[in-house]
Amino acid sequence: MGLFTSEKTDKAKFKKLKEEGCVVSLSVEVPPQLVEQETQNMLVRFQQSAKIPGFRPGKAPIELIKKSYLGHAQEQVLDALIRRYTPEAMKELHLRPVAVPSVEDVHFEPGKPIKFQVRVEVPPAVAPKDYQKIAIKRTQYLADEKAIEARLQELREANARLEKAASEAADKTHYVVIDYQAYQDGKPLPKAKGDNELVDMSSDQTLEGLVEGIVGMKRGESKDLPVKLNGKSATIKASVKEIKSKILPALDAEFAKDIGFESLDLLRAKLKEVIEQEGQQKTEREISQQIEEALLKANQIPLPPALVESQLEHMIDRLRRQMGGRLNDEQLGELKKKMLPRAEDEVRIGYLLPAIAEKEKISASEAELQAELDKNLAAIESDVKKDEIRKMFTERKDALAGMIRDRKAMQFLRDQAVITDVTA
Repeated sequence: MGLFTSEKTDKAKFKKLKEEGCVVSLSVEVPPQLVEQETQNMLVRFQQSAKIPGFRPGKAPIELIKKSYLGHAQEQVLDALIRRYTPEAMKELHLRPVAVPSVEDVHFEPGKPIKFQVRVEVPPAVAPKDYQKIAIKRTQYLADEKAIEARLQELREANARLEKAASEAADKTHYVVIDYQAYQDGKPLPKAKGDNELVDMSSDQTLEGLVEGIVGMKRGESKDLPVKLNGKSATIKASVKEIKSKILPALDAEFAKDIGFESLDLLRAKLKEVIEQEGQQKTEREISQQIEEALLKANQIPLPPALVESQLEHMIDRLRRQMGGRLNDEQLGELKKKMLPRAEDEVRIGYLLPAIAEKEKISASEAELQAELDKNLAAIESDVKKDEIRKMFTERKDALAGMIRDRKAMQFLRDQAVITDVTA
């Protein structure tokens, strides 16, 4: 045997050319006698339906068919042979593609072998390491009086109201209602104007110099204010229509009732419970994040480019739905560049957790699958919906088992971790 997997001239030959990370290039060579045989078979099939003047369908001489249809027959043969021998090559060379292979560098000349190359993306060989006794800092977020008071102040801010200010002149504690028109080089800017615009004097504004210009203005007063618009000098002609103060509700029983609680103590108790739950959830997220970061640092395995691209597209689609808008080409390009590392991390974790589970003999049992199904069914009242859930569980059993397995693998890593408790 030589470098090829077969030396017989009547069989296709397959050869692995190059392997870089998760991308394998291989060559396929189909001997001329197979090409000729397939071409003859294709011409016979054409003969059955070809419409040749002077001949009934199926009765035209094969030589005439060959003269009229050889080029088309060769195209069909080439396509058929590529479809036949590409999967055969991957099977014989023990390659498991994770995406549709691409065919490149095709050579087809009459009387010679058909030669082409196939680019195949395969899973990485994963031998996980350094995944036990990961050092973790577990932050405890306390629901103490300071945290409760901060949350109460947030509620007061959310329920604040604006009232006419006693002061006649605006300062940085006020909210000011203005009409304005922007000018640049003496010309009005049609897109930089507004009526009844509310300006929070305590917050940074997109127009540099606007707040400083409004300070000291009185109700009904108009003034030209020097500002910076997109980094360039401009003028805002502003008219103050009203000056308002923010009034926070008193922290008393009436406020608690407005929020939906019988007393301030019950509101505080509920806030304490919410802060504790949020703190526990944040702690859990941070632990998982630290475990993933440690795994990724110790296991920089190569990745199939197609899977990374697919994950990146999924993340961008999810973000686009959340934003509820479209992205132009420039925004999309910047977003892809920014999100690519995270997409790679997610694909890499998707390989590492199953590999750890396999090494530690962690799997999903039938009882765990049934428990997952029961939990989903319990949240649904409609019998029709329950049937849909059962069908989905049956069809996606392997995927669900993988999800449970990965969840158990993560729990295994948490149980094995060396945890140091700290307080936020």
